[in-house]
Amino acid sequence: ESETPTGLLSGHMSCVPDSRECLHLPSWGMSPLHFTDDLFISLNFEGQEIFKSAVKGMSDSIAQVLEKEGLTPNDIDLFIPHQANLRIIQSLAKRLDFPMEKVVVRIDEYANTSAASIPLAMCDALQDGTIKPGMTILTATFGAGLTCGAGVIKWGERVEPVGTSDKNIPEFEGTVFDLMADSFVHYGVDAEHLLTKA
Repeated sequence: ESETPTGLLSGHMSCVPDSRECLHLPSWGMSPLHFTDDLFISLNFEGQEIFKSAVKGMSDSIAQVLEKEGLTPNDIDLFIPHQANLRIIQSLAKRLDFPMEKVVVRIDEYANTSAASIPLAMCDALQDGTIKPGMTILTATFGAGLTCGAGVIKWGERVEPVGTSDKNIPEFEGTVFDLMADSFVHYGVDAEHLLTKA
């Protein structure tokens, strides 16, 4: 047993409420039929505002956890950010003066997998030997409601998986609309209508 604490040493979560309007579904929770006969569902997505809020929010959360642990970016061995897009990752690393060589980037491999992006990136970093015993790892994320968070993890000695699985994700050759067809039918959404509005 080690005398050095391992696991999640510090975490911080926050919300940027004044940015909530830059990503939302108008009148969400109410059927569009209450307002119109049109089932087209719009999404308000202001990319530049989301970008700025995400970088600032994650930077602020990172500052909180680093200060709480008495660390600087130089004390971090590896940074695993939310994998929303490469520009956000690069901007965050630049803002923290953190070299990209120490940043785990898997957006090119999996795209934005939402809440799974940090665990997937972490699993890949373990599998390819990037994570070493005793590393100090920084994570940062943002998401719905423009919530932000960060964590400092002190990795233990084990870098081998507890177990493995021979299961595979089933092959799928269709589009996202094919994949979501049952959900569209259930909620009465005309996917063809969505395609023509895009």
